[in-house]
Amino acid sequence: MKGIRRFGLMIVILLIGITIGHFGLFISTLFVCPLITLWLLLWDDKKNSQIEYKRQIHRYQIKS
Repeated sequence: MKGIRRFGLMIVILLIGITIGHFGLFISTLFVCPLITLWLLLWDDKKNSQIEYKRQIHRYQIKS
């Protein structure tokens, strides 16, 4: 999760840099929207992986 949080922080820094650089709203949206979508997909995948791992641990403990 730490890597995903860092990627989110990089997105925020990129958005601030683009906005300050006066590239305009359209260009900043063009750069940031795919990055935010990628970040959300990574976060969701990581959360699902953690849930599946916890389920496997629980099954193993019950069968033992």
